[in-house]
Amino acid sequence: MVVKARAAALRLKTMKTDVRGIICFAAAALLISAAAGRGEDAMKDTTAALKSGDLALEFSVRDGQLALTSLKSGRAAWVEAPAQGQALWQIALNGPGTQTAEVPCTGLKVSRIEERPERVTIEWAEDASHGLKGVTMTVRAEPKTNMTHWSLSAELAEGWQVRRADFPRIPGIALRRGLKFAAPAGWGCEYTVKPGMSYGGTYPSVMAAMQFAAYYNGGRGLYIGLHDRSGSHKHLSARADAAGAAFICTNWPAIDRKATSFRLPYEAAIGAFRGDHYEAAHIYREFTSETKWGKNLSLAKRGIPDWMRETDIWLMPDPEPLTNVESCRKAAAYFGVPISLHWYRWHEIPYDTLYPEYFPPKAGFVEGIKKLQEAGFHVMPYINGRLCDPNSKTWNDEGGSKWAARKDSGEPYTEVYGSKVPLNVMCPATEFWQNKIAGLVKRLTQECGVDAVYIDQIGAAYPERCLAEDHGHLPGGGTFWVDGYRRMLDQIRRELPKGKALTTEEDGECWNDQLDALLLVNTPTSASARPVPIFPAVYSGRALSFGFQYIPGDDLQRSLPWRAKMARAFVWGSQLGWVNVDRIMDPKAAAEAEFLRNLARCRNHGHEFLARGRFLGEVAAEGDNPRIKGEGTGSFSGTYPIDLPSVLASAWLSDDGAAAVALANVSDEAREVTVNLPLEAAGVNEGGRFEVTVFGPEGRLSSARSSAPAQSVSVPARSAALVVVRGPGSK
Repeated sequence: MVVKARAAALRLKTMKTDVRGIICFAAAALLISAAAGRGEDAMKDTTAALKSGDLALEFSVRDGQLALTSLKSGRAAWVEAPAQGQALWQIALNGPGTQTAEVPCTGLKVSRIEERPERVTIEWAEDASHGLKGVTMTVRAEPKTNMTHWSLSAELAEGWQVRRADFPRIPGIALRRGLKFAAPAGWGCEYTVKPGMSYGGTYPSVMAAMQFAAYYNGGRGLYIGLHDRSGSHKHLSARADAAGAAFICTNWPAIDRKATSFRLPYEAAIGAFRGDHYEAAHIYREFTSETKWGKNLSLAKRGIPDWMRETDIWLMPDPEPLTNVESCRKAAAYFGVPISLHWYRWHEIPYDTLYPEYFPPKAGFVEGIKKLQEAGFHVMPYINGRLCDPNSKTWNDEGGSKWAARKDSGEPYTEVYGSKVPLNVMCPATEFWQNKIAGLVKRLTQECGVDAVYIDQIGAAYPERCLAEDHGHLPGGGTFWVDGYRRMLDQIRRELPKGKALTTEEDGECWNDQLDALLLVNTPTSASARPVPIFPAVYSGRALSFGFQYIPGDDLQRSLPWRAKMARAFVWGSQLGWVNVDRIMDPKAAAEAEFLRNLARCRNHGHEFLARGRFLGEVAAEGDNPRIKGEGTGSFSGTYPIDLPSVLASAWLSDDGAAAVALANVSDEAREVTVNLPLEAAGVNEGGRFEVTVFGPEGRLSSARSSAPAQSVSVPARSAALVVVRGPGSK
């Protein structure tokens, strides 16, 4: 990445590249004819074109069938061959009685197409046998940008409802050499697009934490965003075969039996950009400022407890209250930074059984909390916010069975984890379940005195379609899942004592404004997908994260997998660790503990950047920086390849206008590297002078005035450094 270019993009706040305005590309007579619309007689052989800045699209109709025949940005052809016969939308319907229908746009005839300079509208004729009285797709250009916005609506026959809508479907994406695909899974994942490539994730969940994706290579990219401010239930998927790549978004709406029409609750934004996943994330970041979970989202203004914002390491103590204090004390003395504790298995019931009957806790739990707090720790116990055991009192004695999310068959959704006990998924829209979880949080924070509560699965597990008719929401999909958990979290926060915090698993974005921190540990690791920092590109400075990925048993023994995870966590701005106290303090893990300590102490000197600042992207550390290769064990099974530079680096911007480069050396040798400084982000003009300060784990190493755009940095083995740039405008 070129930091200068990305800093410039940050200053502009939008990805508006090569803007030339809306170009009229047809003669006046043709425009007049097109604006009047074309009847069915003209549908056998016609085209319609649209241009928005650098992006140009062409649709064709042959014998009444629509195809996207061209999609280009400059000289980059994303769709370069006719994709006739491949549906751009598909609608599934329920009809009277037990009737159902699956209607692709290729199953209907185009009845009208209207071409205007800033809009193309396409209509399909009625298909009464399948419940559709007509379908309309509109693609509009956004003036002075490289973006188009796609919408879909339908008129419905009596007794028919939309069960599912696939839109947009973008087929025929060219398999160019080196083509990459970025998906919003966990931290973010980058796939190499080739035959056999496949991605799928249900939003909101860990596999689709946000609502966008991107293709890119050669410095040009294609952005696909589902700009849905309501957070409706949808599924994102991408695949590739010998014929090309395709992207599909599937929306699951609420089933409204009184509706006579259907409109997709969002526009799909499809546009061109220059760069890679970082620039695509920047486009989406701008969109999130319009959402309820992203607008006015600032760590400085959110009221997150100071102790949560200042935490550098998360450790998991021994579950037994009477034996964990001393080991935690030893860890605190060794690391020398603010440490918080994530306490699992504090309850008498076995893990993943009899949920949500967490009380009574283990003997000595309340006393143990007080001792840990007196030792300087903040304590956060685990509960699950989604699952109920059918053998629990809640299910059998309190009527909980009525409030489980229901399948079409009427049966509850069931999940099984390590305990092998079937657990039922509860409907978050019900007051019963909202009150149950809110009551648990209240007991833990007010009776037991914990500092925070971790509510598992809310941000990680995908929503289910609930077909129950008496849960206070329309059956099917829609927004009830997001809205239900938002009401639950609002209720909890109203009763949450000052200084207490709430967290959840993963980064499903729809609750970011209601949660104080997010545990990110489930990002896929495989040979086909590598983690990339999409989440910090979108939400840095607006959301806190802790952890990075699960720590399998051999991570510390093999060292490299552990160092790779912690190094990425450091340069991507996450609070570190999330590892068992006894494992990291084992003498056999001395080198790994040293690495964590060095990273954490260096991070502690850079909170204004790594904890509260704006992520500007990864940067290249040049010079003595050989690549390190190895293999790690997957979170749940299998292995994945490790291939990364010895020194990882990233650029950051603080609230007061200073900039920094964070560096982490995973190797066993000191490395002398050179990095380009983010001078433009720091407000430094070309050739201007600035103050550059280098920090290490023990504090300030050097400080000087400079005008050089690059800085040489020596990073010790298994350690870190922070290079801070303050221009004339920074405080």
